[in-house]
Amino acid sequence: MPIYEFLCERCGGRFEELVEPGTETAACRSCGAERTRRVYSAQRAPFKLVKTGGEVRKQERTNAGLRERAKQRFKARRRSAGRSGGGGP
Repeated sequence: MPIYEFLCERCGGRFEELVEPGTETAACRSCGAERTRRVYSAQRAPFKLVKTGGEVRKQERTNAGLRERAKQRFKARRRSAGRSGGGGP
């Protein structure tokens, strides 16, 4: 069963409904009116399993930057822990 989007001609409400294929009208959820019409809604963006070469390189650069910042934070915390004398029993 497909999910169709409907527009109520009485209250102007838009809603989705799970109905039989080919259904053109459905009762409005807001006001209960039967004067609704099916409208076409935009399709969802396609799910991409494979990235382009440029997208892969961009993601690799982002990941490299994140790793480098994580290393720098770790080293800074290690240095500050060494200076404070804390470290354990």
